[in-house]
Amino acid sequence: MSINVTLHPYLHDGVEVKMDVEGKTVRECLKAVIKEYPHMEKKLFDKNGKLKGFIEVLVNGKGTTPLELEYPVQDGDSMAVLVFLSGG
Repeated sequence: MSINVTLHPYLHDGVEVKMDVEGKTVRECLKAVIKEYPHMEKKLFDKNGKLKGFIEVLVNGKGTTPLELEYPVQDGDSMAVLVFLSGG
């Protein structure tokens, strides 16, 4: 099962990352991403293992709340990991 994941540049030194991973849920896909890029774990998850408040995950352009990490994915889906930044 191949899921195409696009990661916001904030998560990887200002460079957008696109990769294919295996998984049945958003959580499994993000674990596969972290296996390749371990430094992203602290940027994605809080100390309780939940997505940080400024992280949003879309699957095929659709928000994953309220299921978030348990949201199911299927072969051929695309997943975008977005970061909401603010400043002035």
